[in-house]
Amino acid sequence: MQTDGVDAGGFPQRVRLEIIFSQALEEDFQLAFKEEGIGKRFTKFQSVMGAGTSDPKLGDAVWPQLNMMYVIYCDKAEAKKIYAVVRKLRKKFLTEGIACFMSRATEM
Repeated sequence: MQTDGVDAGGFPQRVRLEIIFSQALEEDFQLAFKEEGIGKRFTKFQSVMGAGTSDPKLGDAVWPQLNMMYVIYCDKAEAKKIYAVVRKLRKKFLTEGIACFMSRATEM
C-alpha cells in the first residue's frame, strides 16, 4: 500500500541521495555502480571538506585529505541498490567515513 509517495518499506517513490566519501574511494564507487548498472545520472562535488565520524577531511596541512559528494536523484528501486553498494563499501573500508543520506524529491 502506498501513501503520500512512500512505499510499504518506507522508501519515497522519488528520492535524493547524498553520498559523501573520501576522494580515495571514488574509483571503488564508480566500479560498483557500473557493475550494478546504477548511479548513471549524478552530480559530483569534488574537494568537499568536513568532519564526520572518521578523521576530518579539510585539505590542509593537518588534515590533508578531502571528501567528495555525489548527489543522485532516482526512483526507490535504484536507491535501494545504491544503498546496498554503500553498505558493502562501508564493510570493505572500515576506517573511511562513508555517509549516505536520503530525502524525498519532488521535481517542479
